[in-house]
Amino acid sequence: MRLTPGTILCAGGPVSPTHLEVPFATSTKWFGRDAPTTAPSYALTFAIDQDGRAVDIQSSPPIFPGFFIDTTDLAPALAASRFAPGMPQRTCGITYTVAFVPVPDAPLASLYAAASAPVPGPAASEIYERLGADGDCARGPGSPRRLNYPAFEAIAQASGTRSWSFLSFDVDATGRTQNVHVVGSSQNAALDSASVKALRGNRYAPGKASRGCTFHFYRLGNQPIAAPALPADAPKDTDALPACAIDPKTIPSLLNGKAYPGPFAARRIEGYAIIGFDTAPWGAVGNVRVLAAEPAAGFGQAAMEAISQARVVEGDVGHRGCVSRVQFRLPKEKPAE
Repeated sequence: MRLTPGTILCAGGPVSPTHLEVPFATSTKWFGRDAPTTAPSYALTFAIDQDGRAVDIQSSPPIFPGFFIDTTDLAPALAASRFAPGMPQRTCGITYTVAFVPVPDAPLASLYAAASAPVPGPAASEIYERLGADGDCARGPGSPRRLNYPAFEAIAQASGTRSWSFLSFDVDATGRTQNVHVVGSSQNAALDSASVKALRGNRYAPGKASRGCTFHFYRLGNQPIAAPALPADAPKDTDALPACAIDPKTIPSLLNGKAYPGPFAARRIEGYAIIGFDTAPWGAVGNVRVLAAEPAAGFGQAAMEAISQARVVEGDVGHRGCVSRVQFRLPKEKPAE
């Protein structure tokens, strides 16, 4: 599957980004009998802030029964894109058109990219079968004795972006790797070199020799992209009010990071959400709503779902108009020593 971006329009006029990040390559699968006669398209609306960042990203993709279509990286890819600073825009939009290409007909370059995605798509096994068709070991020889990885922290990678290396190798009867070489790449030379070096050091259980094994590595951006600054007029947090103070034990997904929107974590994009809610005297939380979320609606949805399960301390009265500011932050990457 390919997602092709259309022209970006702001207030009806075209706007060119200084960098438009390409969504992660993915795969899709058709579960119906007849393929659609028209290509699906996905529209995103957004604004551009003073720093040239895409913010207030909203999406409402259509539903196509019979298809599994992974478009979860569209908003994160847009959030990782950049526009000229100092030229804010309020009403912008971009439409991506989906092109379906059967695995047997797809260019190898696109299959290498899809196979190297952080999360495999539903057609991953079919892709690996084609990429390893010339050997007897498409997904690896199994029974590893020693696995090596590149020193990712020493490989430069721009925040919000990803590079990948897809490799082929053989394993001899003693379990040593041979003929390691890059067959597909995003052209990060440092990652390619480190990937080959790491794979050459792998060892597997001795036995039958294997030919045409495949493996991939990917490198995510070095540091998180910080969330946009909270506006001065953003609603204030009311957790100092006893009737609004959420019991931390009732929001474990926010505290342990499980509520973090996965597609944005994959690009190391931080965000925030401002959630409004009401409380009842018996501690229940209701009327939960998103008051603001940046850089995309996904952060608001994640925070709203978590706080909908929250409770506050029981009291004599409830409260209307409670506000909770939820910050989604990621650990900074340690520099190479």
